[in-house]
Amino acid sequence: MASNLLVSWARAAASRLVGAMVLASILTMAGCTARRAMVVPAPNATLASVPNSAQGSDGGVTVVLQANAWDDYPQTLDRDLIPLRVTIRNQSGHPLAVRYDNFVLIATDNRRYSDIPPYQIKGNTYERLSPYWAYSDAYYIDVHLPTEAMLQQSISQGVVADSAETSGFLYFQMPAERQPGITFSTVLVDARTGQRFGSIDVPLRIEWF
Repeated sequence: MASNLLVSWARAAASRLVGAMVLASILTMAGCTARRAMVVPAPNATLASVPNSAQGSDGGVTVVLQANAWDDYPQTLDRDLIPLRVTIRNQSGHPLAVRYDNFVLIATDNRRYSDIPPYQIKGNTYERLSPYWAYSDAYYIDVHLPTEAMLQQSISQGVVADSAETSGFLYFQMPAERQPGITFSTVLVDARTGQRFGSIDVPLRIEWF
């Protein structure tokens, strides 16, 4: 009886292992064909001191963009969105309004991809399990967006006072077609008067794989 149970357990374990290997193979192939965008500073961008970053300035405001800076949950976020870490330093003499609709990515074909407020991001992605257990059927898990990390690390809407700064992530829609380059653009608005007093453009390059 004990030997029969041992054989049954071994067969079940082997079946789970084969199933996990097949599932892993399918999802790995799907992952290999999924597009992924790596954003880097364009050759004509003004580089910043932070690695893999570029900056632009106007009217006393400096914006520093750090690409490929996302290192939290989910790790696969760049398959679905373009997360950019943005630091805004205000030396303009104006209270600077920070609004999600003030930021946009402009592709080479002039299509515009607005920043998505983190609480409006809807959808699912997948995350590889680590460590991977040999006798588990699960190799990837489904992740609902936005995650808590995305919400906590996003840049907040509000006002950057003169001689102050703020930083956090902005999340942009992935371009519908593969674009070789894209420009980060933002308008500078006085939070007190609502008047524009400048704009900043930062050229970026997209590497697809």
